[in-house]
Amino acid sequence: MIGTDSEASDCGMELTYEVDPSERVSSGVVAAVAAASNADPLQIEPLAKQIDPEALDALFADQHDGTKRMGGTVSFPFSGYEVTVTGDGVVTVLGPDE
Repeated sequence: MIGTDSEASDCGMELTYEVDPSERVSSGVVAAVAAASNADPLQIEPLAKQIDPEALDALFADQHDGTKRMGGTVSFPFSGYEVTVTGDGVVTVLGPDE
């Protein structure tokens, strides 16, 4: 994990998580949602109930020639939050006010 930043937004809580280059995007999503919900990552629902973790990782993995993929965004609900992942390795978690 490179870092997290959380703040209130018009949609409730917003947390931004930067995925470390050595970390899988799917692991970053779980870590970000766990941080947003103040829970242990093992206590939240499995990511695979919402999206295929291997497909998510492949979507944002380097290209076959080793170059970085440019752009790309995917959003999906997960464990009560709206999650958005971007091609630059940023996971944004939006959720209701607590």
